[in-house]
Amino acid sequence: MRVQEVQLTTVPEESVTEQNFGVFDAEVGGPDKGQVLVGLRRLGLNAGLAHRLGGGGTAYGPGIGVGDVPESDAVVEVLRSEDKNFETGELAVGKVPWSTAAVVEGSGLRKIRPPASDDELDAHLTILGHVGFTAYTGMIHVGGVGPEDVVYVSGAAGGVGSCAVQFAKARGATVIGVAGSDEKVSLLTDVLGADRAINRHDGPAVDLLREAAPEGIDLYYDNVGGEQLEAALDVLNTGGRAVICGAVSQSSGGPDNYRNMIYKELTMRGFTVTAHEDLREQFESEVGDWLGEGKVQSLHSVFEGIDRVPEAFETLLAGGSTGRVIVGVEPQRG
Repeated sequence: MRVQEVQLTTVPEESVTEQNFGVFDAEVGGPDKGQVLVGLRRLGLNAGLAHRLGGGGTAYGPGIGVGDVPESDAVVEVLRSEDKNFETGELAVGKVPWSTAAVVEGSGLRKIRPPASDDELDAHLTILGHVGFTAYTGMIHVGGVGPEDVVYVSGAAGGVGSCAVQFAKARGATVIGVAGSDEKVSLLTDVLGADRAINRHDGPAVDLLREAAPEGIDLYYDNVGGEQLEAALDVLNTGGRAVICGAVSQSSGGPDNYRNMIYKELTMRGFTVTAHEDLREQFESEVGDWLGEGKVQSLHSVFEGIDRVPEAFETLLAGGSTGRVIVGVEPQRG
C-alpha cells in the first residue's frame, strides 16, 4: 500500500520547527500473525517527544534520528487484521507512526466503540486518551488531590494541563492555572472552571502566584519546570507537594530554591504514565462519568491533513495551540 509518512530530516539546533521534518511517499506491506494494518484517523501530538529528537531515549520511547518516523498515540481504523481480537472496520487507539497507514502489533491497540461525532472521536486523544490518563495519574493518584487543596497547574491550557485543571475541579479542589495569553486565561476560568488564572507574561512568576494565592498552595502540578517550579516551591505551604509531569522550559539545571523542600517539608514526585496502566479502568470509569455529567470536556486544536503534522508540532511547542493538538487524516482504505 502506498502511504505518506512524516520523517525527521534534520536535528533541531535550538527550537523545533516544521523545517526539521518532511512528508514522504512510502510503501507498507501486510500484517503478519498478531499484527494489524491500520489507517490513521486522528493523530495526537505530545510536546515531550521533542526531547528525543536527535538524542537518547526516554521512558516514553527511543531516540529519534534523521530518517526516522516518530510515533504518537492515535485513533486508527483496522484495514486488515491477523489478530483474532480485531476485525476490518473497527476503531482502536494506540501508538502508531506518523503515517497515513502502518502495520502495528495488535497487542498495542485498544478497541473503542464507533463515535457519534468527530468530537467524540477526538475525546479518545484528549480527556479519555493519553493526555487525560497522564493528568489523571498525576493529579489523582500521585498528587492525591482533594477538596481541601489549593492547586496550581502550569501549562494549564495545554493538553495535559487542561485535563489536570478539570480533574482537580471535579474532585472539589480550588484551582489556579497559568497560561501564556489573555485568551487562554479566559479559557481557563470561563470554560474549564478554574477559580483563578494567570498570564505568565504579566510579571515574575513568584509575584503573580503570591497574588493569586495569598494563603499559599497545597499542590503543584508541573508541566513546564523552570521559573514556574521555583515559584511553586516558594509559595507551597508547609507539607505541600509537587507533581512533576513535564519540563518543556529551556531553563537548565534544577531550581535554585530547592532547599525549601527541607525547610517546608515538601514532597516532590515525578512519574511516567506508562508505569501506571493498572489505573486505566478506574480512569475510564471515573472520567467517563464526569464527561457524561458535563463536569469535564475535551479541549483540543485540530489541524487537517498528514502534511500539516510538522506545522502542528511546531505550533504545539511554541504554545500557539489550545488543549491537545490533533491532526485529522482522511481514512485510507486502499
